[in-house]
Amino acid sequence: MNTTTFRAVAASGIAALLVSSFLLISPARADEDPFPDGPGKATFVKVCSQCHALDPIASLRYNKEEWRALVYDMKGMGADATDEECDIIIDYLAKSFPRKDEKK
Repeated sequence: MNTTTFRAVAASGIAALLVSSFLLISPARADEDPFPDGPGKATFVKVCSQCHALDPIASLRYNKEEWRALVYDMKGMGADATDEECDIIIDYLAKSFPRKDEKK
């Protein structure tokens, strides 16, 4: 392989790496929002996004009591939410992300 060919291949590889890295870190488009609209979504987004990313939450599946324990653990660690907001978030998460063996 001559120097020109090597440089072209290397440049192509670097470009591909940059593009794939950009795709991994770019924010999700609005039509890819994993969080269904409904009562409580705005409160969930407002409160929970203050401390951490929201996307990992969409992969969790808990029953209502498990969501309650998680939300109140977050409040105990400093989440800025009233008890009423916590209950709204719990209802939203329990309805939107129930255990696989439970119905929505």
